[in-house]
Amino acid sequence: MDKQPGHMRAWIEVVVGLLLAIAGVVITLTTFTKDQEGSGGHYLIAFGPIVVGVALAMHGISELSGYRSYVALRYLLVPEPKVTRRVKITLAIALGVRIVWALLNEGGLGARAWGATLVLVIIVVVGVLRYSRPALWVFIIGVTLAVASAVLTSLISADMLPFVRADNPEVKILVLQGLGISMLVGGGLGGLSCFFGCLRAFFTFFTTVPIGGVWIGTAALVIVLSVMSGFETDLREKILGSNAHIQITREDGEFVEWRTIKDRIDRIPGVVASTPYAVSEVVIAAHNNGMNVIIKGIDPETVGKVTDLISDLEDKEAIHRLEPLIDDSRDLSVPQKPRGTDVLDPPPDDMPNGGEPIDFSGEKTAPQTDDSADVAPMPGSASGPLLEPPVGYGGDAPAILGVDDAPLAAGPVLDPAPSDMLTPAEPPIDFSGKDEDETAIDVTDIPLEPSLSRRTQALPGILVGRELVKQTHLYTGEEVRVVSPLSDPSNPDATGTPIPFNRDYRVAGIFFTGMYEYDLKYVYVTLDSLQDFLDRGESIDGIEVRIQDPDDTERFVPTDAGPGLIGQALGPGYRIVDWRELNRSLFSALKLEKIAMFLVLGIVILVASFSIVGNLIMVVVEKAREIALLKTLGASNFGVMQLFAIQGLLIGMIGTVLGVVTGLLGCWAGKRFGLPLNPDVYYIDRLPIHVDPQSVAAAAAAGVVISIAATLYPALLAARVRPAAGMRH
Repeated sequence: MDKQPGHMRAWIEVVVGLLLAIAGVVITLTTFTKDQEGSGGHYLIAFGPIVVGVALAMHGISELSGYRSYVALRYLLVPEPKVTRRVKITLAIALGVRIVWALLNEGGLGARAWGATLVLVIIVVVGVLRYSRPALWVFIIGVTLAVASAVLTSLISADMLPFVRADNPEVKILVLQGLGISMLVGGGLGGLSCFFGCLRAFFTFFTTVPIGGVWIGTAALVIVLSVMSGFETDLREKILGSNAHIQITREDGEFVEWRTIKDRIDRIPGVVASTPYAVSEVVIAAHNNGMNVIIKGIDPETVGKVTDLISDLEDKEAIHRLEPLIDDSRDLSVPQKPRGTDVLDPPPDDMPNGGEPIDFSGEKTAPQTDDSADVAPMPGSASGPLLEPPVGYGGDAPAILGVDDAPLAAGPVLDPAPSDMLTPAEPPIDFSGKDEDETAIDVTDIPLEPSLSRRTQALPGILVGRELVKQTHLYTGEEVRVVSPLSDPSNPDATGTPIPFNRDYRVAGIFFTGMYEYDLKYVYVTLDSLQDFLDRGESIDGIEVRIQDPDDTERFVPTDAGPGLIGQALGPGYRIVDWRELNRSLFSALKLEKIAMFLVLGIVILVASFSIVGNLIMVVVEKAREIALLKTLGASNFGVMQLFAIQGLLIGMIGTVLGVVTGLLGCWAGKRFGLPLNPDVYYIDRLPIHVDPQSVAAAAAAGVVISIAATLYPALLAARVRPAAGMRH
């Protein structure tokens, strides 16, 4: 009768613990947002129910196991603990206060935080490490190395050491890098000695070793998978920033009815915006450099609602400079004169004629006849009078020509100066007959930026990537030529070969997406400009669509379950694909790499399981008499196997929980403080970290499962022990 309430309470603990763990996972998945990714404060709090639930469930399982869990736990723990109860309570309180302080201050490293950490370390050293001489000596060595490296770094940075001078920066940088590595090594040795010293204070040596192996393997697995998920997430965001969520193209024929299709797409619930586009492969040439690029025609009014192109521009106003800066269009048509009625063989009606001659002199003069076309002789000739010069010569020209210097009559300027011609603000100064020192000379400053000619300003604009700028040495406002491999058969050269389409553009701006391929291979122009350049009329290549949730594209694109919302609105004849399908090979490779890394790092846990196997086999050999005694008292072979399985489960659970917590703390520290990277190589300035709950759960499951699997062979050996043989030896 007394046994039933104990079992009921144990089952309640197991159920409540599992519910708490599930609640912690749900809280993590539903409340974690991008805003919390930098600090991670709420993220750590969400794992609180998980840890409490797992601990409560383990306690319930131990109660259900009865004597088996008691025997297994007693073997794992040290027979006579040296750490006093007062030290344990003080250590638990100090650790709890430090964790709460870190959560409330979002991991700040102020003076108070360092003080709390120092108090915690002193408690560990004085109360725990003094009972383990190896751990204490390793701690002393690590702290000495870290402190010495920090002191030397400060002295070298202040140029206080004679053998490392500031006049040799290369040697100084190498020395500082070496001291930084030694500082990290010293800190790592100190942390490992504290960790294993605390474990050794509660567990036996043969239990501490496998727990440490599982801890290292699980923590490494969590951190590495989080870093890989960070790179994958960063790549995904950059792809979604440069491309739309959904792409729609025609299966056959030209896409000319795109305006009607766009109106249908915009009315679909869940669609944020859509924009037309056209693409082609061309060659962009400048400074005797040519690069094969993909030119994309965009609509400047709607492209910013679908992609992040505008936010990626170095100058956000560059999107408005895609259109020509000035209107240089002129009517070059020839005025047609009426056709005569007395022509025997008139030309076709659509054939242009020569038209009337156009007078570009700016004056209305009647055409001269042969009788009145008297040409005035040149000045100084004997055949005629002196040619009357234009008035307003200035200087000594009137005296030489023998005329009066009258002001030049005002009239229209027939050949004006260029608009970008530099002119001084002051009127011209006459220096004739004067001392040059008496009058100051006005110097006109030439602007550093190149001025744009009228022809350049009349060209359509083009947006180029930062890497393309580095390769071809472009600058904003420069003229570039774009040549297409397509050609117009109606426009051949002298040999009859069709001339490829080519056109001059003006660099309107530079964009930076963070992806090398996009910044090197893509250029953007207006859709109208590309259609006119390639003589495509109103035809486009497709429509890009942005939806509210990029992970919810299955509702819009055709699948095995149905045509999707866009497919229903458009009908047949259109190809609708999402961003996953467009980049399937890339994300498949990343997923395969992640699985391979999981298997490689899982070997670390597998190696730790070998110590579990060796430890339990030694237990079977040493405790054969006790195992035989248990069997004599009525324990079954399965019960003995459960005893060893519980030992492996406890080792795996303790090591896995410690490893997961350490891995999450490492990820949080990486997010909070950041690991700097070279942006010229990785296109990011710090190591990206994204904690994926599925990866954390997989790492935890791997640690527990491998630990339990390691107990199978020792458990079988223990089950084969005969009571008579065991008692005899």
